[in-house]
Amino acid sequence: MAKPIQLDFPARDRRAELQKRLAEAPVEHAEAIVDFLELLEVLHREDVLSTLRGLAGAGDNIAGQIAKGLAQPESIRAMRNFLALSRLFGRLDPEFIEAVERSIAPQLKNRDLCREAPAPGLWKLAGTFWSPPVRRALFAAGLILSGIGCYMCRDSAPASGRR
Repeated sequence: MAKPIQLDFPARDRRAELQKRLAEAPVEHAEAIVDFLELLEVLHREDVLSTLRGLAGAGDNIAGQIAKGLAQPESIRAMRNFLALSRLFGRLDPEFIEAVERSIAPQLKNRDLCREAPAPGLWKLAGTFWSPPVRRALFAAGLILSGIGCYMCRDSAPASGRR
């Protein structure tokens, strides 16, 4: 029968390896160390380090206060509203938003020009509201308002089928 081969590995000296790596680190990483020291100096000058030191000292207390604040009903509603708005904005086509931005007349962007221009007459105003693009936008706004109304009075049915 074959005899097993004895392998004797020398014991590793982790401390010596770490000291060797530490001795070589300033040469290998000199540029990164200098950048880090400059960042550290900026953080010290702007009192960010003292703020972080205070946060670390009061860590449990601050975490408890944050958790207590986030558990408030208003905070929960705010987070839910933010998520709902982000989903809404995520569904909007950026080209639609850009088209809306481009369609705003230059005189509306400059308030001084708007004040100097004469107010449109009733016929011009009625003609503007009678135009197909404005009617479509008013219809969309009506649907949005209908949805809000249905939410506010949950018993009523949507009015989209009526004329």
